[in-house]
Formats: sequence, C-alpha cells, structure tokens
Amino acid sequence: MALQNVAKEFSTLQKAFQVDILGDGNPDAGINQLAAMAISLANLAHPGSGLLTPEGRLLGIGCNLLATGPLIASAILDEVLPPVRHCQDNLLSQLARLLKADKAEEARVADRRWNMNGGLKPSAGETALFSLVANDSDDGPLLGSSIDQWLEVVSSAPTEGIKDLIQRPRAFIAAPTLSHLEQQLAGAHLGQPFVAISLNHVSDAAKFGNLCPALMDGLIPAGPSGETLNARLLVTDARGLLREVATTADDKSAWLARLLWLVEGSAGPDLAPLTGDDDIVRLPNLTTRFEHAVQLGFADRLNSHKPVIYEYNFAGLQSRWVGFLTDMEKSLPGITIVARKLLASLAFGLRRLVTADRIPKGLHYTNEGVEALARLLVQRMVNHRSALLFSAVDARRLKNKRRILAKLAEDSLDARSIYHPLHLEANLCRELLEEMEADKLVERNGKNWERPQEGVIPSSTRKHLQLDI
Repeated sequence: MALQNVAKEFSTLQKAFQVDILGDGNPDAGINQLAAMAISLANLAHPGSGLLTPEGRLLGIGCNLLATGPLIASAILDEVLPPVRHCQDNLLSQLARLLKADKAEEARVADRRWNMNGGLKPSAGETALFSLVANDSDDGPLLGSSIDQWLEVVSSAPTEGIKDLIQRPRAFIAAPTLSHLEQQLAGAHLGQPFVAISLNHVSDAAKFGNLCPALMDGLIPAGPSGETLNARLLVTDARGLLREVATTADDKSAWLARLLWLVEGSAGPDLAPLTGDDDIVRLPNLTTRFEHAVQLGFADRLNSHKPVIYEYNFAGLQSRWVGFLTDMEKSLPGITIVARKLLASLAFGLRRLVTADRIPKGLHYTNEGVEALARLLVQRMVNHRSALLFSAVDARRLKNKRRILAKLAEDSLDARSIYHPLHLEANLCRELLEEMEADKLVERNGKNWERPQEGVIPSSTRKHLQLDI
C-alpha cells in the first residue's frame, strides 16, 4: 500500500478511536493510552487466545510493556489499571466471602446444601487418566490405545473448579516491590498473570532483574504442583527513571530492553495533524467501553475453558511485520523478540474494545491502520533508546572527567598514574584529557597533567561539570 494511503488509514484509526479526546487534547498521549488499553486486553485474555488466519495459523498475543514518562504512566495508573484492579479485587472479595460461608455450611448439623466443586465435568485429560489408572489389563483400553490416552492427559488441563480458583485466583497481580510479586505468584490464575510493576527508584530495575526475565520466558515453577508461569508485564515509570537507569546500566537492569517502550518526548516520529474526514464514525464512551471489555476478559477466563480466538484476515500482514522488525534489528537488536506479537496484540485488543458494547453503524478501521500504529510504537522506541544511549555515553564521559579532575587535585600526574587507579582505558583517558585541555580544565606540564591555577577555569564550564573548586 502506498505511503499516502497508509497515512490515511492511520488517520482514520486515530479518529475512529478518538485519540485526541483520549489524550485530553494530546494525540500523542492518546495514541499511547489506546495502545496500552489494547495490549492490556490482550494480556488479560485466556491463555492460548489469539488470531486465526484463513491459512489456519494461530497468531499468539501478549506483549510486555514499559510506560515511561509522567503522561503515559499517569494515564495507565488512572485509567487503564483501575478497571483491571477492581475486577481482581471484586473476585478476591467474592471468593473470601464464599469461603467464609462454606466454613459455616460445613459446621451445620444438617447435610450440606452445596459442594463447591460438585457437578464438575472432568476434562478429556482427566477422563483419560482415570481410565489409565482403572485399567489393569495388559491388553490396554477397550477403545483407542494407551498412547491416545496419554496424549489426552498431556494436551488438556484439568477442569477448573471453585476450589482451584480459590487457590489460584490472581489473573492480575499488582507488585509495588519484588517481595509483593514473589508472594503472589503461587496464586497466578491459569499460570499466566498480567503483572503491573512500578519503578519508583533507580535501584528497582536491578531488584527485579533476576525474576522478571524468567517470568517473561515462562521459566518460573511457581504453581502449587510446580507448574510454570508465563507472565505479561506492564511496568510504569512515572518519574522517567529510565534515563538514569540507562546511564548506569548493568546486566540486572537489561531486562527493561525486552519490553516495548511507550515513550513521550520529541524523539519522533511525529503524528500528522488530524484534519478533514469529519464524516468518520467515532467509537463512543471509550472509558466505559474499556471497563466493560476488561470485565468480559475476566469473565472469559473464569467461565470458559477455551481461549478466545478471532478469525482475522491478515493477508500477509504478519510476514510484512516480521520483515519490518528484521530491518529494525540494525537499529535496535532484539526488537523482533520484543515486538513479534505486538501487531496481533493490538488487533486483538482493539477488536475486544470495539465489540465490548454496541458497535456504531459505519465504524471503520483497517489492518493497515493497526499496522501503522504498531510501526509508530516501535520507531519511537528505537529513537528514544538511541537518544538515551547517546545521553548515557555523554553522562559517563562527564562522570569520568570529574573523576580525573578529582585525581589531579592530589598532584601533577602522568597519564598512567591517572588511568590506572581510576580503572580507565588508556586511550579513553588520553582522549578525555585532550578534551579537557581544550576546555582549559587541565594543562600539560611536560609529561604530566595538572589542573590550572585557581580562577582560570571558566565559570560556565565549572557549572557544567558541577565542580566545587
């Protein structure tokens, strides 16, 4: 599709979902919030949910997010997460009330009026396992084979009853600290929780550094019988700590690069102004509609033992999307892993948002519009990360210049006596010294380097380096 047509389809999508209103007059903020809504709905869906293409391929959904900046973080904390939290809190309260009532029922002298797991129909896997246990014949079962029955056992989970739900009720986990997250993992519903984490201090990135990668990879054996968990993460960074984390990055904070970043700022690309096409039908009551979509997402997880599958004609979109991500690998290594499911997750979440209530007659948006949204999010992450890394390099050089100046306050020193105790590379140290010489921060004295006499360093340079001299 021509670039002009893609821009038109993206403009149509923005108008249909009223991103200007969603962002309180700021379309950039509205785009981020719409993406957060759609991806949150995908992350809440029953495990195994996705999009079924005409070729019979099931495209999986689920995307780990990092929302950095006050606008997007506040929108998520104030408008995206509250409906999710309310549903989870209501479920926990209802189950606690039921458990209390069940204990009272058990204490009755008369027969029980209910059985919390009574009347459950066993799954095909449970039926097959019971058959294998009950059959003591060397000839195998009457119907099928033992292999067939073991296939049923490993391909279907047991039917979930109320008692199972009481034991593992958390479709959503709010984790302000690492200990809160660790304590709640055993109660993760269906082994795939939607987890919200807040970065409140720079050190938080490293604290979550061991657990979160394993959660994203599905390698945490935290279920009651040792079942593994595969979480979907939504990390909020309201204070913009990501910039500071980037300057002090280490292996334990590297997991943040495995999340899709919803970013603010001027890194671009910019949105084109929304003009014309006033006849485009808008989706009304987005906030209420999103709340209803969240409630439906919880109901699907609790009531159905099957994933939600939407038939979706992507017509080559997924292959084009993966090709786009492959090209972006040059600018951001690892983005294919981060965003491979982004396009399908956005398409799934927007479909859920649209169908959560009455659909206005004439509402229209296209796959190309969704693809343009996905591309924008990735390109902004790439640009934002490049700006952060450039700033991080500058920050590290500035920090090393301060260390060199502090070292030269002790004495006049040759280059080796500077870089060796400071654990700097020799070439880097010499490069920094030459830059500082050009700025009149240091001067040569034979083979040695030293600080100039007091009063020589310009006040502007002194302020830039935050020097107390």
